[in-house]
Amino acid sequence: NSMEIYRGLAAGHCGHEELIDFLNYVFGMNGADSGFYRLLPKLYKPENRPEDYNYVVLEDGKLRAAVGAYPIELEVAGRVLRGAGIGNVAVHPFHRRKGYMKDAMGQAMEAIRQSGADFAALGGQRQRYSYFGFEPAGLCGTFGLNSANLRHALPGAGEGYAARKIGPEDAAALEAIRAMTERQASHPLRPQGKLYDVLNTWESQVCVVDGPQGGIVGYFLAKDGNDVPEIDCAAPEHAAGVLCACYAFLQQERLSLHVPFHAQAMFDLLGDVAERASIESTECYNVLCYERVLRACLELKAQRVPLADGAITFAIQGYAGPERLRVAVSAGKPEVAPTAGGEALILTHRQAMNLFFGPWSPERLRLPAFAAGWFPLSLFVPEVDND
Repeated sequence: NSMEIYRGLAAGHCGHEELIDFLNYVFGMNGADSGFYRLLPKLYKPENRPEDYNYVVLEDGKLRAAVGAYPIELEVAGRVLRGAGIGNVAVHPFHRRKGYMKDAMGQAMEAIRQSGADFAALGGQRQRYSYFGFEPAGLCGTFGLNSANLRHALPGAGEGYAARKIGPEDAAALEAIRAMTERQASHPLRPQGKLYDVLNTWESQVCVVDGPQGGIVGYFLAKDGNDVPEIDCAAPEHAAGVLCACYAFLQQERLSLHVPFHAQAMFDLLGDVAERASIESTECYNVLCYERVLRACLELKAQRVPLADGAITFAIQGYAGPERLRVAVSAGKPEVAPTAGGEALILTHRQAMNLFFGPWSPERLRLPAFAAGWFPLSLFVPEVDND
């Protein structure tokens, strides 16, 4: 048998319908009431040409495996980080255990590395993707909210606030959502023409909240009845009203809400009133340029948390190559720069990922006290942007 790897239609070897039919088959969807067009319109609609972003394995000319690598951009503390979201990792069920997933993933990751991307992200079994440099990160608050929380902690806060579902034609509402998103110190750069499709990922309901004086003062996404992957407000004084309107609209006794640390108003409110709260890693990430990502994420953290002064050098055996970086904080202001000399803390890529961005790291416990408080950092891609 002959086996070849190509980058999709760019090489003329995988058409759109062939790819979509293959993916729907592998993931057990019929393409009508379930399928990639419905679940992920932002990527798989014909006009988005997903075939151009897929690395495919052909065996005797037939499609046997595919891995998609789709561009993501994050603006973090005013700095734009370029990334790639890995999706639709698929191998034909009759052709597994031939190494095809490894071949396609390897090809995709090499292309991402060569493109100069700062990071990659995906969802999936940890050890499976650890081979390709991915580790749990994307720390985010998950809050459990019930009616008693609102009744006792926020009585009357929802008065005058009302949520409504919007569609792709609601240009003013979508523009209001964009403005709220871009107000955050860390946010994805969502293409103008694809905004509704991005928000509608995984068939999420897209809802806005009107305030007592009129005008849109908040928004949220909702899926699976009681799961709220994204919620935000236009100003801190609207946080409680938006939260109450979200709860009233969804008509569920318990909600699970996901809010990143930098969405300060909503995070602090939920931390104060929610029944339960946890900080969780949301996806697996692979940082390809520690210098740029550390610089942006440390500046983000410094906006909310006082950082102790000090300096330490890290020698990182990175997935995309070695990096030797001096990380310093002076008068609360962080700096990250390459350095050639001096004593350094040596970290494997896996150790570095967990120390800088993960929920748990033995190496972090051994840092000097001034540096231990710098980490972990929030490298966070919202759920609807990452798949």
